Amino acid sequence: MKFIFFGPPGAGKGTLAQRVAQIYQIPHISTGDIFRTAIKAQTPLGKKIYAIINTGALVNDDVTATVVKERLEQSDARKGFILDGFPRTILQAESLDAFSVVDAAVNFDIGDAAIVARLLERRVCKNCGQNYHLSFMPSEKEDICDKCGQALFIRDDDKIESIKNR
Repeated sequence: MKFIFFGPPGAGKGTLAQRVAQIYQIPHISTGDIFRTAIKAQTPLGKKIYAIINTGALVNDDVTATVVKERLEQSDARKGFILDGFPRTILQAESLDAFSVVDAAVNFDIGDAAIVARLLERRVCKNCGQNYHLSFMPSEKEDICDKCGQALFIRDDDKIESIKNR
């Protein structure tokens, strides 16, 4: 199965995508995760992406489509995938249509106030990337990842200034 999960940041796309990916044994492909990996590795693309998202803006369509196309060409995505955070624009959707076929799209609809509340309480593991939420899915030990024992942090794009800009 080839899925697209649509919706605003904090709607729960990533959490549910991880669960569905396990059921179907297909990769959960998050453009945000791809971007964060490139940033952490300090690749030229990662540096460019960091400069963009650090302001709360979105990465342009061409760069995003190219990154996704390259990811879908990897062997683990041949039998299916879940796209999370792509496409976000008509141009991105047209690009996707040129290099892949999708079986289903799921739209996550959530109000602005709920988005802000959810993102302000999101925490992420610095080491393994596991997501937590202070109210809905807290870690067993405060600010410590249940999976790997490392520290949790607040992503820069989960701070109020970036949330309002996004």
